[in-house]
Amino acid sequence: MVIVNITAFMICLLYLSYVWEEKLVEVLPVLTCILVFALYVLALIRHLSLIDIISLVIIAVFFICFIKSNKDKRMDFAKASLHNMTRASFITAVILIAVVIICTSHRVVTWWDDMNFWATDAKSIYYLDGFASKYGNVSPEFGDYPPAGQLFKWYFLHFSPRAFSEGLAFAGYYTMNIIFMLPILRHLKGKNVIMMFLMALSLWFLPSIADTFGYYGFCADLTLACVYGGFLFAVTDDKDDSARKENDRNFYYIRLALYLGVLVLIKSSGFIWAAFGLVFFVVYRIGTKNCMRNLAVFATPLITGGSWLIFCLMMRRVTKTTATAVKYITTDEYGLSGYMSDYAKAFINAFVKLPLHQEKSGLINLTPLAFYICVCLVVIFFYRKGLMPKKQGRIVLLFSIISGALFYGMIFVAHITIFANETQYLEPLGMIMSIERYGVPFTIGMIIFLANIWLENGECMFIKEESVYKSFVSGFFHKYGTFLFFVLFVALTAGYENGYYGLIGYRNYVDSLLGVRAGMIDEDARTFLDKLEAIEVGSGTRVLYIQRDDEPRWMENSYTGMEASPVSIVFRNVNLEDASGDWMEAEIRASHAFYLYVETAPVYEGAGVFDEMITDDIFCYEKLYKIEDDGGKLSLSGLP
Repeated sequence: MVIVNITAFMICLLYLSYVWEEKLVEVLPVLTCILVFALYVLALIRHLSLIDIISLVIIAVFFICFIKSNKDKRMDFAKASLHNMTRASFITAVILIAVVIICTSHRVVTWWDDMNFWATDAKSIYYLDGFASKYGNVSPEFGDYPPAGQLFKWYFLHFSPRAFSEGLAFAGYYTMNIIFMLPILRHLKGKNVIMMFLMALSLWFLPSIADTFGYYGFCADLTLACVYGGFLFAVTDDKDDSARKENDRNFYYIRLALYLGVLVLIKSSGFIWAAFGLVFFVVYRIGTKNCMRNLAVFATPLITGGSWLIFCLMMRRVTKTTATAVKYITTDEYGLSGYMSDYAKAFINAFVKLPLHQEKSGLINLTPLAFYICVCLVVIFFYRKGLMPKKQGRIVLLFSIISGALFYGMIFVAHITIFANETQYLEPLGMIMSIERYGVPFTIGMIIFLANIWLENGECMFIKEESVYKSFVSGFFHKYGTFLFFVLFVALTAGYENGYYGLIGYRNYVDSLLGVRAGMIDEDARTFLDKLEAIEVGSGTRVLYIQRDDEPRWMENSYTGMEASPVSIVFRNVNLEDASGDWMEAEIRASHAFYLYVETAPVYEGAGVFDEMITDDIFCYEKLYKIEDDGGKLSLSGLP
């Protein structure tokens, strides 16, 4: 079905480009948003695979309509499509995406957060054909994390119908990020192979200016940055509505609404960036009278984000971070961190001295403070040189100053509240990693935003008298000057080691990383995983796995959870010698599990706590039990 899905996608892309009269690289992000929404609805009803049938229907309807339309319309559409597909921007985009998909095909999951949720959940969606049923989500502590990135990974994953492919998941992740950066290419002219290559390379390395995590795992913050930066630039399309064609107006507002609708479905913090985006939209577009269209821009993220929260409430998907944040707001159970002064020192040290991309290159290493100042200076330069109107330029400057200050302040507050006990952030290196990761929507988002403005309007900096362009060199610089400066900026500030690792360098470590993963699954966990084969997964199920309390295994448990997906595992460390039957029954109920598994405990006899629950003759360790609860009595029946 790969060809069918790609064909249907291309038909939609070409048709929307034709209707809206926009370049393909500008329509691609909009169509990606539409695809994400379609997958979201299908995942809610657990029928993601219906996208194949929908693709077939799209192809059939298109060809019927194409054949029935008159000759002039067919020729007009064909010419427009051919022209759009042969643009330098689209050719560069296709080659870049194809190279990234091929080069990342051997990637394996290694990042800690991927094991905790991003990869584990994607695997669950792949096998369940949608979201898990009530109490069936595979990451119980991260249940309300939004699904947009996961769904786009699934779109790639389902091209391998027989086996879960981590490489395809990475291909989907990187493709989604790249798609929202592609409008940067829209003014690329001619078919200069060298310039096309340099721009493709620059897009790949652009996030490495201020991000490391996106090259090592499924960092949702980077996806937020790409969508957020694209939204900010889309707002600054400052033609008056009265000067727009109807199709142009439709594209402008539809793009804004869809971007925000997806933004809140990428990560829980997406609503913060959506709020910043809406403030920017209101201030920048103040005085416009398109009330209904403005309302649609506001309503879309509320509908998509609200629907996900309602679904999470119905399915009892809760995140421990969300729960902690709510307790901070609604109760006095938690106070400020006792390490507040130490956190402040680490934050200031990292903010002022350490490079955002962690590695120190031989060129320019931007610290968070240096980056923040540079953004403000660039905006001033832009409106002083006429790249944007002064009034709007001052709005952008004020917005950059306030939004950056607010978010960096929020990051600090998060460390002395929600992350109060995570002492790894007391060291400047740990703190810069946190500032880098959670600040990516601001840093990379602003780079994408400003890069779009530069490439849209920067050509005015190179306009000279006509006689100047008689030589090839000066003509080339006039044609590609803005792109050369963009390439130079990325070249001077990028983190090359990170970019190289994400695309090619990782191959040197695949075997060793797989060995590390295998080593994290001990004999007890391996025995448990083998027993799971007896479970009918259905639309998702949950197992309570009781472990010995002789040593904490929270890190190893993440690897076990990844292997067990789509089965959801709730881990509990219990000293069965000290546990009572009533306490154990309450713990089983609180887990909302469908099955119970207790690993072997040779040092003591702990089976007595299960005596009143067991329906078999004798309780056995290392055996799966079906939990049956009628509200009064809880019983355990062993699986064969």
